[in-house]
Amino acid sequence: MLSEFQQRDLWERWLAAEMRSNYFADRAHFYASLHRWITWGTLLSSSGAAITMLSGSGVPQWIKPALAIVAAGLSLLSLVKQFQKRSFECTELQYKWNCLAYEAESLWNNVWANDAEAKLQRIAGKAAELSKSGSAIPYSERVMLKWENHVLQHHDMQAAA
Repeated sequence: MLSEFQQRDLWERWLAAEMRSNYFADRAHFYASLHRWITWGTLLSSSGAAITMLSGSGVPQWIKPALAIVAAGLSLLSLVKQFQKRSFECTELQYKWNCLAYEAESLWNNVWANDAEAKLQRIAGKAAELSKSGSAIPYSERVMLKWENHVLQHHDMQAAA
């Protein structure tokens, strides 16, 4: 059975898990879109460079090296930032936070169970582990606030001022 303090802790953990699940889904979409745009940009600039090299003298001289530099720069950016890998990591974190939110919700609906305290401790341990896993993903306060407001509205609450 959970005390009143533990129930409040569980409630906050449940909401936080929902927020983080939504946050990482948003970030996964962002990084996948960014990767897609960079891939298309690389493709277009590299194929544009080939076309201008084959087209002859009607094309200004600066376009050929500019397109080659853009293609190389986008390729380097894609390699260094690894947006596709970040998207996969965010998808995995979204799934795990969503599972944790479900566990917290299930416990919330049964706070009087004999093993409730042990389940709360497991939820806290998993949350700490997931927080550590997500530390490699750059944090966006604006996006997190968006999902905080969404989850609080979903639960008929308001964000603290």
